[in-house]
Amino acid sequence: MNTSSSLEKVILKSGVSRRFPDPLNNSVETEPYNIEHHILLVKAHDVPSGISLRPNPRAQRIDVGIYKDIQASLEDAGDLTFHLKNKGITMFAQKIEVSEDKKVVTAFLGPNDGIADGGHTYEIVLDSQRHNHCPANQYVKFEIVTGIPERNKVDIVGGLNTAVQVQDASLENLQGAFEWIKKALEGMPYAGKIGYKQNENKDFDIRDVISFLVLFNVEHPSLKGRSPKEAYTSKSACLNLYKDKPETFEMLKPILKDILYLHDYIHIHSGKIYNKETGGKSGLMKGVFDVRERGKFKFIFMDEESDRRLFDGTLFPIFGAMRYLVEVKPGKRTYSWKLNSFEDVKRFFDGIAADMITTTYNTSVNYGRKPNAVGKDDNHWNNLYKTVALHFFESALLSK
Repeated sequence: MNTSSSLEKVILKSGVSRRFPDPLNNSVETEPYNIEHHILLVKAHDVPSGISLRPNPRAQRIDVGIYKDIQASLEDAGDLTFHLKNKGITMFAQKIEVSEDKKVVTAFLGPNDGIADGGHTYEIVLDSQRHNHCPANQYVKFEIVTGIPERNKVDIVGGLNTAVQVQDASLENLQGAFEWIKKALEGMPYAGKIGYKQNENKDFDIRDVISFLVLFNVEHPSLKGRSPKEAYTSKSACLNLYKDKPETFEMLKPILKDILYLHDYIHIHSGKIYNKETGGKSGLMKGVFDVRERGKFKFIFMDEESDRRLFDGTLFPIFGAMRYLVEVKPGKRTYSWKLNSFEDVKRFFDGIAADMITTTYNTSVNYGRKPNAVGKDDNHWNNLYKTVALHFFESALLSK
């Protein structure tokens, strides 16, 4: 029998922990079970390194598409629901000790104990820690199971690891449907940084690009006359819109590069313009801007870096409001800008950026500075759209 001194110790800080016995403990067998489940919520930046992965049957590779999505979810400080969306980490242990204040749990691991499921999640968390990208209040769920007989561990691990997340298979089915995007971006420095197949290790994948295009597709029957909120809330819904009417997306080809550039331009310049025009400090706007104390965000469409960016929930309504400037000119079957050039579009945005950020900040405050809620607010999307429309008419009157 293993003694505590011969067992490997794993110390977990947990603000929330619960313990309950397994129903099998009540079964009638020659050798009764004594299984217990311990559920913990651990802050991502407090997850310790060095936990054994001995029971886990798969090598951990986190540089492929689906795991990059999981990492993006973990590192999204605007959406602190990672512990609800990710099933977390399951560990086997010999026994558990809980501190008197119930905030520290010590798991004692035997030779065949450790992480049985969630190895990829664990490696993703450690990678984000190494790059100092773990938001302060993002949590990871741990389930530590004690009392599992050695004879049952292999079968249990096999069962836990059958449910592997897979990306929407429609990406594979749509091969060939994105050729016009590839051709339109040929020669651009970022062309090779966009992935078109499942599990490609790229900065963006085609689902991101499609979600951007949804914002500006004003002719799609399902998007006319309303806010294209699914561009923020659901990439799979965006793919379905694309599959439904791909020709309406291809109409965006003449301004595709402009849209991608505008994505980065809003990220980088909106805060600067707000500061200049109002004397405020956009970097202190919690819930609007994500600020890095170490390292910088990369913006591949402008080939620039910045220590801050808008959260997706605050970016998309601003980005999407600019669709007011898109039109189909009489006799044409492609989209173009209502203004004379893309340079005019950028100058136009400069003129309203401070108002857009102010509106976004006020909405964020109403939601307790939660950008995810901002990105789902229909009224906020509509208000920003009206801001663009009003400025367009005012500019037209002044030019007469």
